[in-house]
Amino acid sequence: MAALAASRRLLHLRPGLELCLRSRPQSCSSWAKGTARFRRDVPRRSLVSCRQGSFEEGNAAMDKAMRSPDEQLSHCKDGNGTTLDPIGKNFANEFAQHSLEEEATDDVMCGISESVVRDVGKAAIELLAARAFTVSELRKKLRSKNYPVDAIDAVVADFKSRGLLNDGFYAESFSRSRWMSSTWGPRRIKQALRQKGVPEAEVDQATRSVFQDGDGHGKEATYGISEASMDHLFAQALKQWQRGQSLTLENRRGRIVRWLQYRGFNWSVTNAIVKKLEAQHPS
Repeated sequence: MAALAASRRLLHLRPGLELCLRSRPQSCSSWAKGTARFRRDVPRRSLVSCRQGSFEEGNAAMDKAMRSPDEQLSHCKDGNGTTLDPIGKNFANEFAQHSLEEEATDDVMCGISESVVRDVGKAAIELLAARAFTVSELRKKLRSKNYPVDAIDAVVADFKSRGLLNDGFYAESFSRSRWMSSTWGPRRIKQALRQKGVPEAEVDQATRSVFQDGDGHGKEATYGISEASMDHLFAQALKQWQRGQSLTLENRRGRIVRWLQYRGFNWSVTNAIVKKLEAQHPS
């Protein structure tokens, strides 16, 4: 009974002590459970007599007792003297920052999972291992596999930054290969590259590199191709000319003209080759 009376007198002297003891968290791990049961009860007003201290001390005690539960809880300390702020300003700031980071992450991913992007990248590598592709061709191949467009764009951008996709290199390699193996001219090569989705600027650069890289600058202005390219073309046309020895001169001439124009050479180049064949190999 004596202990009970002493505790009542202590609470009467310190009205805010009951709230602090009742709301003080036992440990950081139990805070989540405690906040769910926390009640915003206004502490009971207690009269402070002059015997308990001066009038100013009584007002200070009353102000402390009238603090909100959030203020009381934020000013409680643990056993080590560390101030706990579970639902104070620090917690609110951290929660807001975490929410902003989550929103930024969602915007960057655009709703596409990393596993889908990896699948698209794996499929693109398998395609490029078989043969070279332009950017447009690779996009079409990946879209035919029903991959998301955003995932395809991400993989294509990554491959371009790493040099795995380069329309300029592809255009030059394609032009040189068709010129040396099949004797394609600039016009047919340009048409094929445009169909593959290569930009016009890179198409022009590739054909200039293949057909105008050499000596004979005077003939470049006349025929549009270098002297070395004209020599190579004449050697290939001569083989076709000799195969038609049984034909009349008119038919042989028509046959060479069709052969050159089908491969994409303009009339100035075609006419120069035909005249040279007739002059050097009349029979």
